Amino acid sequence: MLDPNNLNFEKLGFQAGIEVHHQIKSKRKLFCHCPLILEDDPENMDYSFYRYFRPVLGEMGDFDPGMLVEFEKGYKVIYYACEHNTCTYEMDETPPFSPDPEAIMKGYILAAYFNCTAFAEELVVNRKQYLDGSITTGFQRTFISGRDGWVPLANDRKVRISNVYIEEDAARRVNWTDTASRTVYFNLDRLGFPLTEIITDHLDINTPEDLLEVAKQIGRVLRLSGIGRRGSGSARQDVNISISGGDRVEIKGVQDLKLFDKFCRHEVVRQHALIEIKDEMHKRGIKKEDFQHTYIDISHLFEFGEKKVFATVFPNMKGLFGVEVQPNKDFGLDIFDKSMLISGIHRENQFHSDELEANAVRKRSKYPSSFNINDEKYQQICSILKPKSNDVFIITAGPERKAIHALKKIVERVKMALDGVPQETRRLLPDGNTEFLRVIHGKERIYPDTDTPPIVISLEKINEYKKMVGKRPWEVFDDLNSKYNFTQNKVDLLIRDEQLKRFYSLTENRGINGHLAYRLLINIPREWRRKGLEVSNELLEKIGNAISEKILIAQQINNVLNKTAENPEKSFEEILDEIKSVKHSDEEIEEFILSFLSKYNLESLKIDEINQKIAVTKITGFVLEKSNYSREGKYIAEKVIDLIKRGSINEPKQRS
Repeated sequence: MLDPNNLNFEKLGFQAGIEVHHQIKSKRKLFCHCPLILEDDPENMDYSFYRYFRPVLGEMGDFDPGMLVEFEKGYKVIYYACEHNTCTYEMDETPPFSPDPEAIMKGYILAAYFNCTAFAEELVVNRKQYLDGSITTGFQRTFISGRDGWVPLANDRKVRISNVYIEEDAARRVNWTDTASRTVYFNLDRLGFPLTEIITDHLDINTPEDLLEVAKQIGRVLRLSGIGRRGSGSARQDVNISISGGDRVEIKGVQDLKLFDKFCRHEVVRQHALIEIKDEMHKRGIKKEDFQHTYIDISHLFEFGEKKVFATVFPNMKGLFGVEVQPNKDFGLDIFDKSMLISGIHRENQFHSDELEANAVRKRSKYPSSFNINDEKYQQICSILKPKSNDVFIITAGPERKAIHALKKIVERVKMALDGVPQETRRLLPDGNTEFLRVIHGKERIYPDTDTPPIVISLEKINEYKKMVGKRPWEVFDDLNSKYNFTQNKVDLLIRDEQLKRFYSLTENRGINGHLAYRLLINIPREWRRKGLEVSNELLEKIGNAISEKILIAQQINNVLNKTAENPEKSFEEILDEIKSVKHSDEEIEEFILSFLSKYNLESLKIDEINQKIAVTKITGFVLEKSNYSREGKYIAEKVIDLIKRGSINEPKQRS
């Protein structure tokens, strides 16, 4: 296996595309008038119902392969719903209402934010089939807003935005249960939330770093534009990855940006290992017809109660099932992930004979086999299966129909190994590895929605939407970096905390320095939240006005905040009057300085610049505090330096 931490992505031909799914702010669901309210308390559910799903033919008379695999899982889907956020549309008992105009508008605005050059002049709603139970209709309604856009990367590079969609969100899966139960549960509250899907061109992204930066750029647009909703579960990313000789693999449900680099590396390692397995199979002269659907009952050799145990032989495959395809995960276990999801037979109840090797990868995996096969048991199995020295056998245990079904999927998957990397959708795991989720859907699953007529969007209306676009995040960064040398992280915090508009108001309309405005809007609220206290935007607005009008100075901000926290019943004006009433003259400030400066060796400070700077900083802080921050720190520091240069320190005057 390649070392995940030492990969040459350019040499491996790494390519990646990202699909960002983000809920958008709106007053209603996309195809009905239910409010956007989530209900997490299971006691508040008003009713439930269940469904079974089956695939339907596409427009060209073909079944989508992904739909057939979903149907093969045989899930029973149980839905929970509340009357205050769900109607008969979510139950698929009535046709859709007209699409939400606000969501349509925001879709076009987003397309303009992403520099799209092609806008949909006729909005056509399509159906996209899903048989995993997450949508009661068995299909998702979706429409395109714009195409052919871009977001920038470093060094004047651009990543193309292929499409910007608006679609309805799926139901939330709840009550995750045992795979073997073949029953899944969904809450219908989220079904129908307006959602945007932004898709990038995979040819433009060649490193995990670029992929992460593109994801951040898209997220910045959604936040800065004010279109994206906030909160847990409002944003999800799907990432498509391939390498030279591999194929497109979709990593589903990526939410933590910190995992991007890790799962990209693990997927590259997996695809490279699958390519090597393919090459070795061809080198050994293995053909698909070598693998037969012959399942032998060896239940009498094991004590699994009512469970049946079946086995089959894979000719000339010795050592290949034990190849490590991801950290602590071998090829056999990667196959068992798929057969488990489709058949319901646990990974632990599936075994391959490469696991008997002393250094077998599966022995250190999270899912070791439940079979305890010693030398005697191995000989008994071989006496029945009669494998050759270079053959491998696989065993599954469970209800007869399911155990045979699992072996059937394993045989099919091993045949696919001769073609290399299969196109599939995989679920991201916390350790950066992935497991099979479903076959990648084809074009057959998308067709026009016959319930919703096309909506014409005039060129005048599109131009109106374009005018609603403000500064893009990369334009904001260029502006603030050139003016104040702000880092990307600082700009991101302004966008994330939704303070950019206030920042520009303070700096451009009220003449406040950018660094002070940043401290006021970002640093101070975060510092006070760490203390368990909240600083309201209203209070920050008043402080900004007072600074702009020269009523307050920067050093008095903390004093205002402290007094506000100590006396919440007092108005801002009363606190301001208190602070303004304490005003120290120049002579008093000099006395404060001298009282602190007398503790230092003046001659030493005059010749030692480092100690002088330390002393000036310390004394300035003391005097600011003692004078109730009534004078600016710059004035006090200059006064301290001046007194040091004079060369003589008189005793401070005693005040009467």
